[in-house]
Amino acid sequence: MRLPILLALALLLPAAAQAQTAAPNGAQAQTAAPSGAQGQADAARAIERTAEEETVLAEGEGRSEVFGYCTACHNTALIRRSRFTRPQWDGLMDWMTERHGMNPLEGEFRETIVDYLARHYGPAQAPARGRNPFLN
Repeated sequence: MRLPILLALALLLPAAAQAQTAAPNGAQAQTAAPSGAQGQADAARAIERTAEEETVLAEGEGRSEVFGYCTACHNTALIRRSRFTRPQWDGLMDWMTERHGMNPLEGEFRETIVDYLARHYGPAQAPARGRNPFLN
């Protein structure tokens, strides 16, 4: 039992020693990490490169259409964390067309997408007796 722990420590100690260097004033300094903005940009690019599957969205009529149309511009995290009413989702389609150059959604295709989004990603409903699960 001790041998694996000692081996792990032996492998980690040289890496830890390389990560810290002595600063001119005698204090220990960490190796340069990406700045906050650069780190966030790198994380965003990593998320964008991650291939998503349709199954990350809630199952239901319109899922394929939403996945195919919406992920052409952004990932599904934006959809999954949004909680808009049906009128808000509908208005968002116009806003994305006007502000971001999205191809306009019209007719039955638009209805299918907006209905799906409103049904599965609408405002969260509080339980009838509040948020206490022991009272429901």
